[in-house]
Amino acid sequence: MLTMGREQRTEVIQTALGKVKADMVLAGGQLVNVYSGEILPDLWVAVKGNRVAYVGIPHLELVDDNTVIHELEGRFLLPGFIDGHTHLDSIFQVRDYAEYALAYGNTTAVSEVAMIANAMGVKGVEFFLQETENLPLRVFVLAPPLVPPFPELESSRPFPADYFRELLARERCPGVGETYWPRVIALEDRALSQYQLSDVLGKTREGHAAGARNMKLAAYAAAGTSSCHEATDSDEALERLRLGIAVMIREGYVRRELNAISGISKQPVDLQNVMIVTDLADPEELVHRGGMNLLLKKAVTLGFEPIKAIQMVTINVAQYFGLRDLGGLAPGKAADMVVVDDLKDFHCHQVWAGGKLVAQDEKLIAPLGEYVYPDEALRSISFKKISPEIFQIPADAKETNIRVVEIVNETITREAIHQMKTVNGKWHSVPEEDILKVAVFNKSQSDPTPSLSFLKGVGLRKGAIATSLIWDTNNILIVGTSDKEMAAALNQLITLGGGVIVVKEREVIAQLPLPICGIISPEPLPEIVRKMKEVESACLRLGSNLTRPLLTLQTVPFTGLPYLRPTDKGLADIRTGKLVPLTV
Repeated sequence: MLTMGREQRTEVIQTALGKVKADMVLAGGQLVNVYSGEILPDLWVAVKGNRVAYVGIPHLELVDDNTVIHELEGRFLLPGFIDGHTHLDSIFQVRDYAEYALAYGNTTAVSEVAMIANAMGVKGVEFFLQETENLPLRVFVLAPPLVPPFPELESSRPFPADYFRELLARERCPGVGETYWPRVIALEDRALSQYQLSDVLGKTREGHAAGARNMKLAAYAAAGTSSCHEATDSDEALERLRLGIAVMIREGYVRRELNAISGISKQPVDLQNVMIVTDLADPEELVHRGGMNLLLKKAVTLGFEPIKAIQMVTINVAQYFGLRDLGGLAPGKAADMVVVDDLKDFHCHQVWAGGKLVAQDEKLIAPLGEYVYPDEALRSISFKKISPEIFQIPADAKETNIRVVEIVNETITREAIHQMKTVNGKWHSVPEEDILKVAVFNKSQSDPTPSLSFLKGVGLRKGAIATSLIWDTNNILIVGTSDKEMAAALNQLITLGGGVIVVKEREVIAQLPLPICGIISPEPLPEIVRKMKEVESACLRLGSNLTRPLLTLQTVPFTGLPYLRPTDKGLADIRTGKLVPLTV
């Protein structure tokens, strides 16, 4: 993907010597040199093909009448921004994301592909690789580990070890994706085998250390975990840094921790092993306000020195992942460049990717090529429409205590006990007490039998919500106040091939179709954002008290965080790693 052939290498050398003329020269700017930590004015940056050939004082031998000269008029020239931890394999097609990400200076992304691996297996990952292969946005992928994370608790599409090995060996794959720490320190065979393979290949091992402290975090580091994006404050960030774990400060759609960790900028510590990442850019923010340039703006506002902040989205990321040709502007490096008006607001005046101008004044200047997923990707749900009876829960006793999954916040749940009364020999939702029936289906089964339990904290007073976008397995979750409405929501989801559906009295009142592998929309990003907002608004109209219903429902079955989770196999107690019965 970045290998420079002999002919190109020769041409770049000859250009640096002035024997071959540069295709383009950027002049009159202030170069932010991320290698030396300096701002260098009045240098020329000469480009040949997709590489920087020369950086230094002006030399007329570099140019002729065919050389395009861009006068930067004192603006700052930065390397292209690298998002070192993101998830581009759900919600939108990468082409639609790239249209906005590139405009705001993001020329490279390192993406997890665990979502599409769980949703569609090997074929899903190959589809994703094909889509991203020829985009001006460079997309590297991390080999998805532990698909699914807890096989004893949940199901997803098969992901053979042989393919994992093949994928990890590819140039586009710099490492193993985030591997949940309980699996590693419990010496789970898959996790240790994947870590061992990455050692042999010289690849990174991305971490997910939420909740791991002291000896547990030390054990996680001892295994060879090389990064973590789950630090929530400066103390946690420092603990990771001191154990040799690279810190990725998360600032995006899921969580925003830059403010809480900004105190690290005032500590007498080396920030070379610190990066700022999105963990998925906020789609609405990306459409209306900006992308990674906003992360830089916020970092500087919070007290990070501008050059340090720039290093955390460029050279620090490139060096961490071993992307030697990226992250800085020097002879021989990729010509991924961003011109900004200043080092405060980081307004992107121009963006080059591989030596080609792709954006001007935060607008893409040329359309990106389209990629159409094959028909097979639109058939990820194996079963047909169902009847409301599938959601019935028979009960023996007239009254008994049951376990309820209670939502604590957008990502954390806990176990609650509820005294459930029988109605006509069955248990039903009790919306007036915020106790709702929740079902999880394995979408790969042609004759499905759902796992049925109860959920507290959604707040619906009427209606139902169905979604095929759930971490990590991307099976199907339905929550509702009645069996008929749950069936209506699920059947509409099946008709669409995936998505998020909100139903009231069997009428669809909002929906976000995600027909590609059940988790991706083919629509433009602004349209996706509009429908996401419509879904959230519909949830609120039905009585939901969730601040961010779309995100929270994705995480309800997520086994990577505490404590009680509904999965397609039943109620999973994350602390013990075992399934527990509904009744106490």
